[in-house]
Amino acid sequence: MARRWPQQQQQEQWYEQEEEGPRPPQQVPPKRQPWQTPVGRPSQAAARLVSVKQELGDGSQRPAETEREAKIRAMAERIRAEARGGATATAAPTQVPAQTPTAASAAAKPAVLLNAGRQDGPKKIPAPGAVNSGRDEDKDSALVEKMLSPLEEKTALVEDEAEKVAILAAPLQMDMVVELKELQLGAIRETERAVKAATAILVGARREIDKRRKEVTVMAPVAQAMAVDEFDKLSQRLDIVETKLDEHKNVRKEHELSLAVERLFDELATRLSSVEIDCEKASTMAEPLGRVLDMSAEASQEVEVREAKEAVRVAQATLAPLLRLINGKLSGLKGATQKKMLDLKVRAEASQAMLEAAQKRVDESQSRASATAILSRAAERAGAVEEVLQKMRETEGPFLMGIETMPADEASEVLSKMETAATLAQSALADAHKYIALNMMEVGRLAPSTADSARAELERVKAQLDEGLDRVRKFQVETAKRKRGNLVETVKEKVAGAEAAISKMKELGDELQAAEAGSLSSLASSLAEAQAAELEAQSLVAAARRELQERQHDLRPLEGNSADAVQNSGEVFRTKVRVNNMEAELTKFRKLARDFEERMQVEKSLLDVVGGIKEAEEEAERLGEIAKQWSPENKPAPEDEASIAAVQARLTSATAQVEKKLRSAQGLELKELRAVFTRMQRAQWKLSDVKKSALNITRSSTKKLVKDASDLVQQAETKVSALSMAAGKANSLPLARLEALQEESVEAQTLVKDAQAAITKGQGSELVLEGKVELARLLLRITSAERRCKAVVESMATHFEKVSSSAMESVLTALREAARGPDGAYDYDGLFSELCQEGTLIMESHLVEHFSKSSLSKETVQFACKKLTPHGLSRRAFAWALADVFKVVKDITVTNAFEITQAKKVRRLELGELLEAAGASKLDESLGLERVQCRAITDGVQGWVTVKSTLGTSYLERAAKPFLWCTTGTSLHKDSNAASKELRMVSAGEVLELLQGPKQESPSGDFRVRGTACHEDTSGWLQVRDKSGAVLAKLSNKVHKCVQAVAMTDGPDFSNCNTVRRVDTGEALEILPDKAVVPQEGGSRSKFRACRDGREGWITTTGSQGTVYMRAAPKHYICLQATPAHAGIGVESAVVRVLMQGEAWAALEDPKPVSGGDRMTMYNVRTTNDLLEGWVIASSEQEVRPWTSRYKVIKHVALTSDLADADSVEVTRLLEPNEMLEAVEHPVVDSDSGLLRVRCVALSDRAAGWATVRDGGHSGPLLLQPLAPGEEIHAESAQAPATPPRSVSELLGARAAKRSLQVKEEDDAPTHRNKFPKGKGKGKFKW
Repeated sequence: MARRWPQQQQQEQWYEQEEEGPRPPQQVPPKRQPWQTPVGRPSQAAARLVSVKQELGDGSQRPAETEREAKIRAMAERIRAEARGGATATAAPTQVPAQTPTAASAAAKPAVLLNAGRQDGPKKIPAPGAVNSGRDEDKDSALVEKMLSPLEEKTALVEDEAEKVAILAAPLQMDMVVELKELQLGAIRETERAVKAATAILVGARREIDKRRKEVTVMAPVAQAMAVDEFDKLSQRLDIVETKLDEHKNVRKEHELSLAVERLFDELATRLSSVEIDCEKASTMAEPLGRVLDMSAEASQEVEVREAKEAVRVAQATLAPLLRLINGKLSGLKGATQKKMLDLKVRAEASQAMLEAAQKRVDESQSRASATAILSRAAERAGAVEEVLQKMRETEGPFLMGIETMPADEASEVLSKMETAATLAQSALADAHKYIALNMMEVGRLAPSTADSARAELERVKAQLDEGLDRVRKFQVETAKRKRGNLVETVKEKVAGAEAAISKMKELGDELQAAEAGSLSSLASSLAEAQAAELEAQSLVAAARRELQERQHDLRPLEGNSADAVQNSGEVFRTKVRVNNMEAELTKFRKLARDFEERMQVEKSLLDVVGGIKEAEEEAERLGEIAKQWSPENKPAPEDEASIAAVQARLTSATAQVEKKLRSAQGLELKELRAVFTRMQRAQWKLSDVKKSALNITRSSTKKLVKDASDLVQQAETKVSALSMAAGKANSLPLARLEALQEESVEAQTLVKDAQAAITKGQGSELVLEGKVELARLLLRITSAERRCKAVVESMATHFEKVSSSAMESVLTALREAARGPDGAYDYDGLFSELCQEGTLIMESHLVEHFSKSSLSKETVQFACKKLTPHGLSRRAFAWALADVFKVVKDITVTNAFEITQAKKVRRLELGELLEAAGASKLDESLGLERVQCRAITDGVQGWVTVKSTLGTSYLERAAKPFLWCTTGTSLHKDSNAASKELRMVSAGEVLELLQGPKQESPSGDFRVRGTACHEDTSGWLQVRDKSGAVLAKLSNKVHKCVQAVAMTDGPDFSNCNTVRRVDTGEALEILPDKAVVPQEGGSRSKFRACRDGREGWITTTGSQGTVYMRAAPKHYICLQATPAHAGIGVESAVVRVLMQGEAWAALEDPKPVSGGDRMTMYNVRTTNDLLEGWVIASSEQEVRPWTSRYKVIKHVALTSDLADADSVEVTRLLEPNEMLEAVEHPVVDSDSGLLRVRCVALSDRAAGWATVRDGGHSGPLLLQPLAPGEEIHAESAQAPATPPRSVSELLGARAAKRSLQVKEEDDAPTHRNKFPKGKGKGKFKW
């Protein structure tokens, strides 16, 4: 047995492995050198033959093999042997006998030269001295021989592998029968493995050749040329092998395609048979058409042609896709399957040829029929044109009867008929020409034989139409000539009428000139009559001119030198000259009429002006006589001053009108305006004398007003200056002096207000300009004094308030310390008894005596006691005055313990919140903080709060104890609930001590939810609960929405039900508790109630094919009754819609309480009369308000010396409305009369006593009313003048605008350079 290399053995083992097994590595056997070949070893070709013989065997039956399988195997072996024999014969010429290196080198040189001469011309051997000429040719040739030997072996190996692939693929060329299925599948697997192995060796061989090509580039020229030539031969052999391998690369895909086509073959054959029948049918139907056409074209029946054409179309529609399918399946087929498909293709192409012949016969028949119809219609069109031409000739009849003169109207009518007939004939000819042109193109689409004869006939008809068109043109030329003559006569008639109207107009113009010397009023009728005649003549001339212009084209000069042409042109020229002459006469008359009309217009335009000037002259004369009686004691009456102003306004208006007219006036109007202007100047001079007399009297009254106001301003400035000097030393002044300065500041403010009142009084009078200027200066001075006074008063008030507060706080602190017991609690009653010495009131002397031995200064004690007890303190007033109340001025928190390091935060206090101290403040020595234990009046929270920090920052300030008063009678409840027990009725005007509050609550129980109505798409807020708590709409989980339109029926069974109505997409329905039903057809049905109209019925929720019609809708409300939907959540929002019972509402969020509306405010109070504790509730009407000690008198009320009623005690005086009172203590109820009375002091005169707050019982009207906390300052400024003085700009007034030609007033006032005499001193005037 021949020796095999290890790589060859491994390669053969790879061939025998399965398809899923590992693949051979992409490499070739190792390169062998010639000297490595063992002696006696057989060649690779011999080894391959042995391998093939072993594969083929002897063809005898093998064990476990049927006779049929043995025959198939033998046939496959024979095919492989034949294929191998063909490949060997093809490759034999390329094999070269083995030679020794020397002999091969010697034989290679002539071969190289021969081959070089065959490829693209002769190749020259490099000349001596060229590149690589220094190398040894023998050595390089030997190296080339060594390179070629292994490359030859590799190429032969690749060829053997390609031959083996062809042998393995031979069974795939057999018919695809069931018995060969396994054999063919095995052949596919072996072929694929062999192709992969051969491809790997082929790639290695190409790579080796490319490598050797690079190596020979440095060799000698002859050796290099020989090597390149051999490499090219090897590459060509490899290309052939690669082409063979490419045929089997897709062997599996091609086999599968052949299987698919084999399965499709029977179907294609059946379809082709059916198509062949259709094609034969179409050919049979088209065959008689050809014979009929040969006999007579008119004998072709349209129905038969249409049926044959439809049969061809149907057969073609079936055959075309089948032929495309067969052609598509042919690609990629091989063997018997390809032959079968080719047979089908031949049959299909034969059917296609049959259809094309039938189609040609049908088209020829249809073309002949179409040509016959076209020629018939063309003949009809030609006949119609001849009739129109005959009618056109008949319209010329009246001119051919010999009538030489015809009326213009009759001639115009006949000419119009001729033009219309010519136009109709021309239109008919154009339509016929268009028809012939279009059918020429249509004939071109017919069959060639038919198209030629039809085209010749159409050309004959076209020539006939051209002849008719020439006759129409000649007729139109003759008509135009006759029309021109008729137009000339028409224009001459209109010109004659216009000349008659011009003659009449000239006569009226002569009459108008004759009447010029008379009155202008008598010319109005004559002018109107002349203008009417001028308008008539102008209208006729314009008509003649317009007729000439409109007929300009028709009346243009005729061509030629005939007598008629010359005569017509002359007539037209003479007519134009006559029209021009008439227009010149019209221009002359218009100028005459314009002159007369101008005189009348000037007189009319100046009528109003002249009348006004006349009245102004008469009024100026009357005022001049009255002015002689005026004197400083007898001033001008208001009606006289009004008359002066009216006359001046009339003259000014007339002057403006005349000036405006003078800017554009000319001629007669300018002359009249100058005369009118002279009269106005004279009237203005007279009026100026009257105004001068009135001005002198006004100056004297202005002098007195200015002097009085100047004196008051001087007094106010002096007082303010003195007060300002004292205010600069306020820090060093004692309290008594500061109190006196407060009174002086009131006097200064009074003087300032008096001066302002005097200036205001002067502003209301009629003053001369000098007086207005002086009052403006005084206003500036008093305004400056007012600002300085206000600043000084505010500064002194601030300082006085600070000093007085400090004194009051020192005395109150000392009294609190005196009232505090050993346990830290306050004993106000014990201290009151000690101070009043068995009396009912604490007087000033009692307090001064108590503080006589204290460290406080006597002045401080006297001042504070005077403020505390100006008229004595009662027991309750004393306790409330010493109440230790603080106000929060900076953000701070309240804690539960004194030491901050160990305390916890209770809550943050708001700015302005009031706190009631429970004891004296303490100092936290570790942190240096002053802290106090207190109770928040707002909500009753108790704890410790920092009063002052180590840096001196104050968080709390002293405040007065808060009290409330009732504006109307209200109930005192046991607790904050309005339904709690009523303790008693608090009357109007009664004062209450605030213990806790305010506490606000909203009594409204309304809840609304935002969403959209399921019907009519209304959006907004649905009210689900009202104030009483009644539920209007409830949340329901039974609401469903229609996803797809469906019908509602009255029963669940499809076979026994009626349609109730259609349910639209998006409609809301409520599912009823009835049990769902499953119909026989499938799906599910349930009973629903429509939310829109309340109708009930059965609806399919799920169809038999799974279609969903109804889906549950979450967060939907069902209205239990009529429920409003609002535009917003506010209580004032409008109602957009009312939902009826049963309607659904899609909610977008959870319900929310209604915002706005009434809010109830609760206060925990103690009555000041019977010390009863309880709660009062106030609404938006503010039944309870904060109380202040400042009262305002509403109605007249008596001020008495005692608590008893005015009927039994002495009346001090009667209090006037709007008068201010200061309450010494809170109001009390007189037990005898039941009246609510208060001890107070009148601020106007410091009168003290008792006044009645409320008249009558609990609901009686209030006589006194406490001011609001911010109303005291406003009340103090109520004494200011109601109307403040006007500003300087208002005093001086706006400067009058200059006019170009204003009639000037004559006045003896000084010029602008010396308008005001020089004065001495500030603001003083030298009269």
